[in-house]
Amino acid sequence: MRQLHATAVDRVSGRTRLQLQQRHRSATTATPARRHFGWRPVAASFAAVLALMVGVQLWNAPEPSPAAPATAAPATAVAASTPDDIDAVLDENPDLYLWLASNDAYALAME
Repeated sequence: MRQLHATAVDRVSGRTRLQLQQRHRSATTATPARRHFGWRPVAASFAAVLALMVGVQLWNAPEPSPAAPATAAPATAVAASTPDDIDAVLDENPDLYLWLASNDAYALAME
C-alpha cells in the first residue's frame, strides 16, 4: 500500500502539489478554530429546567392536614341478611372494591 501511495504521489505534478500545499496552509491559518461545545451545556440546561419544574410543583403542592377525616364512605349501606343478598350487592356495585383499595379504607381499618 505504501508503494502504491508513493507511486501515486510521484505521478502528481509539481504545480498541483504546490497548490495543494498553499490551500492547506491557508485553510489552517486563515480560519480560527471554532469551539465545539458538545452535549454538556444542553444536558446541564435540561437538568436545570427539570429541577426548576420539580421545585415549582413541590412548592405549590398543598400540605396534607395531620388529622384528615375519612371522606369516603362505603359504597353500600344495605344490610344484607343472607349470603345471596351479599353476593348480589357486591355484583351490582363494583365501587366497593375501589373503596377497599383506597387509602381511606386502610385508615379506617387502622382505627
